[in-house]
Amino acid sequence: MAYIKCPGCDGLNYMDENEELCPVCSSKFKYTRPLSIKKKTETDFTKILQGRVYGGNSRKIYEKFCETLAWDKWKVDQFGWQTPLYAKNADTDRKRDIWFIFHANYDPDNLDSVVGDAHVINLITDNGDRIIEVVDERFGKTNPADRITFVKTNNGYEFFGIYTVVKNGTTRVYKRIADNYPMN
Repeated sequence: MAYIKCPGCDGLNYMDENEELCPVCSSKFKYTRPLSIKKKTETDFTKILQGRVYGGNSRKIYEKFCETLAWDKWKVDQFGWQTPLYAKNADTDRKRDIWFIFHANYDPDNLDSVVGDAHVINLITDNGDRIIEVVDERFGKTNPADRITFVKTNNGYEFFGIYTVVKNGTTRVYKRIADNYPMN
């Protein structure tokens, strides 16, 4: 059994590698789903469906899809503690990017809500059909490839869809073009 830093409290606490959050963050986020239910939802990694939760550890999710969908296994280090959770052209067949959004305004009851005075970097709007990303001027334009996108929720990383860039620059706008992967 290995211990890793908790992503919920920026590494202040450690947790078992099989847990999604440390005990402090679990109570803070009211995360009460038993591990046995989590394992039942993670059995099929051959197709990715919108609205499905694939677990709470982006690295493990990515590794599993490398096995089943032939994603670029050499980019696994992009998905870990204090990394951008983004890999360019990681979908080797279609040259799509893989994107895990950890901090977003996600609220399952009202996706269009704006987070209080918090600095929002990724804003999910239009019932998840659009994502607005505000980035530092140093980064400017992004890779124009489509993005296979997962968003961190209270239950873990939920697949939101495949998005394409419709506006590029320091404020990027992405539009959902598919609800599943591989696309039909």
